[in-house]
Amino acid sequence: MKLRAELTVLPPREQARRLAAIAASLVAQIERTEPHAPEAEAASAAIRNWGDGGRLTGRDFTDLVYSDDERGTLRRLSEVVGKPSEDGWNALTTATMYVAWLVYQETGEPMPSDVNEVGEDSLDLLDEQLAKLG
Repeated sequence: MKLRAELTVLPPREQARRLAAIAASLVAQIERTEPHAPEAEAASAAIRNWGDGGRLTGRDFTDLVYSDDERGTLRRLSEVVGKPSEDGWNALTTATMYVAWLVYQETGEPMPSDVNEVGEDSLDLLDEQLAKLG
């Protein structure tokens, strides 16, 4: 798929910089129907920050998806099933998990099983999710 071919030839942080632009557009799409979406903004900001050289851990990223206080993108996704923002939350969660995978690869931190299942094929899924959004 197009996104995988475009991104996987780049270093991890450059991949994150490219995904930061996608994440920002997903946040804008989500906020058209959900003006208060701090989880989306936090995920997008983390992707941009890490891509720009920030010192975030894999745990920082997984907390944005599955936070201990139930405030992650996955919880928001479960709340909007069938609503206009569902596809945006789905794609943003995929992008965030892919960057989490990149961070864990770089840092060598023990990777949680849910992130261990992520890989370059997640970019194919993200491509399909973005296509649904138009």
